[in-house]
Amino acid sequence: MPIRWPRGERASPRAWNQFTVLTGILAVLITIYGGLLRLEALQGNYGRLPQPRWSLTLAGHGMPLAQALRPDAIRWGPVAAPYAGGDPQNYLRFAREMTHFYQAHVREPVFLSLTRGYLWLTGGSDIAVSFASATGSTLAILATFLLGAAAVSRWVGLAAAAALAIEFEAIAWSIQGWRDDTFMLFVALTGWAFVRLHRRPSAGAAAVAGVVAAGACLTRLSALSFVLPALVWIVVDTPGRERQVMAKHVLGTFVVCTVLVAPFMINCARATGDPFFAINYHTRYYRHADGLPEDHSVTAIEYATAKLAARPLAGIDTAATGLVVWPFDNKWRGFRFWWEDLGDVLRWSAVAGLVLALWCRTGRLLLVVLFTSLVPYALTWSSGGGGEWRFTQHAYPLYLVAAFSAPFALAAAARALARREVDWRRPLPARRAKEVAIAGVVLGLCTLAYSALPYLVARESLLAGLAVNFTAGDRDGWFFSGSWSDPIASGIPVRVAQSPVVSMRVPLPEKRDYAVTFRMDPAETADEDLQPRVTVFVNRQPLTQVRMGRNPQRMGMYRVRLPRELAGRDISRIEFVATHTVDAANAGPFFKALPGDTPVAFRLWYVRVQPIELP
Repeated sequence: MPIRWPRGERASPRAWNQFTVLTGILAVLITIYGGLLRLEALQGNYGRLPQPRWSLTLAGHGMPLAQALRPDAIRWGPVAAPYAGGDPQNYLRFAREMTHFYQAHVREPVFLSLTRGYLWLTGGSDIAVSFASATGSTLAILATFLLGAAAVSRWVGLAAAAALAIEFEAIAWSIQGWRDDTFMLFVALTGWAFVRLHRRPSAGAAAVAGVVAAGACLTRLSALSFVLPALVWIVVDTPGRERQVMAKHVLGTFVVCTVLVAPFMINCARATGDPFFAINYHTRYYRHADGLPEDHSVTAIEYATAKLAARPLAGIDTAATGLVVWPFDNKWRGFRFWWEDLGDVLRWSAVAGLVLALWCRTGRLLLVVLFTSLVPYALTWSSGGGGEWRFTQHAYPLYLVAAFSAPFALAAAARALARREVDWRRPLPARRAKEVAIAGVVLGLCTLAYSALPYLVARESLLAGLAVNFTAGDRDGWFFSGSWSDPIASGIPVRVAQSPVVSMRVPLPEKRDYAVTFRMDPAETADEDLQPRVTVFVNRQPLTQVRMGRNPQRMGMYRVRLPRELAGRDISRIEFVATHTVDAANAGPFFKALPGDTPVAFRLWYVRVQPIELP
């Protein structure tokens, strides 16, 4: 069978070897480049800390080159209190106290060992923890290349690695001394090893996959959430005749991983009575962030199931956002220093790449790795500091590979069309057409359900006696109806009424009194008597008339009691009827985001509905 280039041309083994060497060299150069950018950032922020001569020499040679190869807008400055008030300080203490690799501990051993090694190299300086995290981040660039090359092509791997090398958020976090960069490294390596095992099962591939999967687990034990499902998926997604052979090699991977991880879990069980101590210990932090009483006996699974059981719809909404939306949306900003629109281009390309992955065996495996790796953060991202960028940065290599796989697939399709390898007159095979139709329907239904969840969650909260803010902004489409503007970010998210009559849909599910608060401001005319006044109706019945005032420091707040006679509907309609509108150009500074001739009456931040205790 002839060897094919990534571009699809036939190539001799010698040419292929030359291409492999060339792309390997480019990957190493990209990794070195990313390392220089991280070294410059490290010296700029933490260079005042004591450190050995070798690191100063390295910085002296590397910083001028890094400064010449990055935008001038990127600047680093000394950190006043390094590592204060966070885990990096604990990592330093734990690394200094470390007795052996598999010691029972609240923190897994890989990053502690890496930090301990740098403590030795730096003469015990605190900057060791920054070198440790920067090393993980730098090696993750090379791992991203390996992942992209194995999954799609070496060109995709190079592009994804280059993107991770220059991403500003990744650089900024990489030097702060967190273990998340090392976890990102092992997630990318595990994805690469699993792809190799899935494509060409062998004893060697199984052993490598077991070792890197163990590295992920010994960096964060929660990595079991993706290692185990991915191994099962490899067997399930293998054709029937080959499944038995695949199962044998996957079992080998599992055995290797277990042998390497088990000593840590056994020691934790012997010392604390809990083999998952490194996971369950942190439940107390999230319980505290949720305002729950202190209880050290609650495990992570018990915490998650209790959260889902208490308010199922809210839990599902939080989990769906934590799995699909939040980790994806909070990426991409770090490219703005290179090109303002680069992040948006890559974002939409990644969406296309993730959808296309559904029709590819390797793509489906990486989707399993991606989403199951995010499971531990799905219910905690909205609690305390659980939404920090670093907690989901391990997904970035997978997103970047998806982002560059989409144009690669498009280019491949264009080449096939140009060579007339595709006959568009032939109908799509029935099986493939069915797959496309099913996937489209499922994606559409999931999108519709996700857009409706805020309304259902609000209803659930009100039935539980909790107050709900119906706020302008993301995912507010089910609440606002009529001639409202799109959400406008002006310090706070607002919508502007662009006609005299606009409305909102809110649940008022019980026949009870509600306290309702409106946060809104009028169009500001020169003559206050000419400012629009608003009458509020609920389910076609008048509730109150709001004569709004003006306060440049604070948005107006208007409270009213909504009697039970107007409530008791799952879909209630709040109508705002203004006396008139004025042009946005004459409505004051808060309306300048709109075209000057736009009719406006008022702007609204949120409507707060709070159940009043039943007698």
